[in-house]
Amino acid sequence: MALSEKEKLVNFLKSSLKDKSAILGVSSGIDSSLVLMLLTLSIPKEKIIPIFLPESSVSQNDLNDIIALEKASGIKIKTVYIENIIKAYSNLLEIKDMKSLGNVKSRIRMTVLYYYANINSGMVVGTTNLTEYITGYFTKFGDGGCDIEPIIGLTKTKVRELSAEVGVPESIIKKPPSAGLWKDQTDEKELGFSYSLIDEEVDYFIRNGSFEENHVGKRVKSLYEASMHKRTLPVGPEKD
Repeated sequence: MALSEKEKLVNFLKSSLKDKSAILGVSSGIDSSLVLMLLTLSIPKEKIIPIFLPESSVSQNDLNDIIALEKASGIKIKTVYIENIIKAYSNLLEIKDMKSLGNVKSRIRMTVLYYYANINSGMVVGTTNLTEYITGYFTKFGDGGCDIEPIIGLTKTKVRELSAEVGVPESIIKKPPSAGLWKDQTDEKELGFSYSLIDEEVDYFIRNGSFEENHVGKRVKSLYEASMHKRTLPVGPEKD
């Protein structure tokens, strides 16, 4: 009998991590919450180190969702405020552009996660889904910097479905997806369409290797082509 999606991901996490600790950045969003719940089904809980990396302006709703996620997973989530690091970078570099600062924040979080991976002989577990991967909606060497990507084969629609199956809190499943890089920022506002519409094009692309010639398809194609560099390793000159 064919394995379910949940069983496939649990087996992947077991075989990838073996006896190593799993270091996971949790944001109170659905993707990282799903990965945390999958980890609880895959390895001993004492090997799971989830870390919440907010700024001091974090909303009470996000804090409440972190508490709900702790209860659902049975794991204490460590909180590391990165406000002072962000301020240091902003002052030193005189950062004015919001998107550039957002990328800096994402890379700060990656650096903190790898610190904890180093001191715990662990691996950083990523949370990028297929929709984000295809559209390039992740920061290169930021949230895209990790050792394994368990949900990279799931569209956002599939992430929602599996999240309900494994017990992600309903408040997290229903909240508007956001990278949390600035106030009132949402994924769908930046991408230009709802995830359900984008996922239709992503599914079409996976099946056919091309995008449909409609408004959404053209938008997703442009995002895919513009972010090609994010999905390739650094290159050097070819050998003679």
